[in-house]
Amino acid sequence: MKTKKLLFAFPLVLALSLGPYGAPQEADRGAAEAAGTELTFRAPVTVSASDAETASEPSIRSARDGSLYIVAPTGLGNVRADSESGGGDVVWRSDDRGATWKFLGSLDNQQGGGDADIAPARDGVLWGSGLTLANTTGAISVDKGENWNSNPVNSLATVVDRQWIETYRSEPYAFMATGRIADQSIIVSRLERAPGDVPVTSNTVTASGSGDAYQWPGEISVDEKNGLVYVAYNTGDDIKDRIVVSRMDLNLGGIVQYDVATTKGDSFDSFVGLDVDAAGNVYTTWTERRPAGEGGRDGQTNSYVAVSKNQGESWSRPLKVNRGAKTTTFPWLVAGSRGRVALAYYGTTSRGPSPEKVTYDDRAIPKWKVYVSYSLNASSADPVYKEKVAMSRSEFLHEGDICTSGTGCAAGARDLADFFQLDLDPCGKIVITYTDNSRDVVTKEGRTTNKPELISFIGQKGGPKFHATPLNPEVC
Repeated sequence: MKTKKLLFAFPLVLALSLGPYGAPQEADRGAAEAAGTELTFRAPVTVSASDAETASEPSIRSARDGSLYIVAPTGLGNVRADSESGGGDVVWRSDDRGATWKFLGSLDNQQGGGDADIAPARDGVLWGSGLTLANTTGAISVDKGENWNSNPVNSLATVVDRQWIETYRSEPYAFMATGRIADQSIIVSRLERAPGDVPVTSNTVTASGSGDAYQWPGEISVDEKNGLVYVAYNTGDDIKDRIVVSRMDLNLGGIVQYDVATTKGDSFDSFVGLDVDAAGNVYTTWTERRPAGEGGRDGQTNSYVAVSKNQGESWSRPLKVNRGAKTTTFPWLVAGSRGRVALAYYGTTSRGPSPEKVTYDDRAIPKWKVYVSYSLNASSADPVYKEKVAMSRSEFLHEGDICTSGTGCAAGARDLADFFQLDLDPCGKIVITYTDNSRDVVTKEGRTTNKPELISFIGQKGGPKFHATPLNPEVC
């Protein structure tokens, strides 16, 4: 869940090497040659078996044994799903690279449903999280998601929003980042695996800086090489927001905040994505609204990336990674081996002042697709990114405008919720889950139907691998 901002179509491959906020730089020929074959994707697979498994803003993670997991919230009070689903935050698992999916029910039943996240440890133990607004739920499964042990009080704070969870190697603990609404701060909790495989919070600290009124908390990631925890967020400063990363050790000590960038457009539309590659390089991604022309109708909402090669102390100038997509939203980032990075975002070729306004009477109704931008030298001085549409010419996930105002959206206008995710399987291939809202009928006057949203999956078919060496050669 994302609270309203507070103030207190066909194969496309484009190579780009961009400077500060989109200024061209000389291309890195070596990286272009290293890219090898073209990145391709398999046809989308519908994960939800029926309307009874409706959900939105799905998270996806890959375990070392090759299993894929998707978790998504059904809404507080089980508002999306019928009684058969169990409500709360529901889970699916695939054991065949995403070709088929098994519905596993809820990880927290009625103790969550507002937001969801999942993270597998190296030993296969699954950690899950859910949200009730009053608190966050932690959950553990030791049998591949078939059964869960949950604890409905895990953040040691009340009135919270949007939690993320991450593991560290095969250690019996995990980390959760959460937004505390009362004082608009970001908190990080360390969850311990207690006897009976129940998660218990051992410590909670404030990770945001003094006076940092958060817009909402971004992703949490753990550097497994250096044993560091990172949390990203953007401030609620209206137009010129600050993109910030907090760093701490595994015991949640030594907290320090670093500014990644001050935006030149409003970063309102998306969470700040974050990940760390195997060499310890840290990457962030976000969007910025750039209105242009009368009423902003010729503007763009771009997705940007920045990298730190010294554990967050300094950052590269932001690079714009979208080209074919003129309006983007909900970018998410995953990093593999050194410099191998992939981002996914919803994109459309239509322009406007924001994703919330790209529909105009004199233009075709915008169709949104899943786009992927990727680089094999993202930590170099001259990174090269290529953009690829991950859906065919006839496929799309949504028509019309996308409301990104969280709980400020009008009733029925928040079909895609606030994000979607990608990850890497043990072989280094991209796996993506997203919300499919393509069944609704849309006209220039608005949406004429409001069918339940379904969860879908796209897997990489060919092209470069993002792990230089497979994490588990036996499944590759």
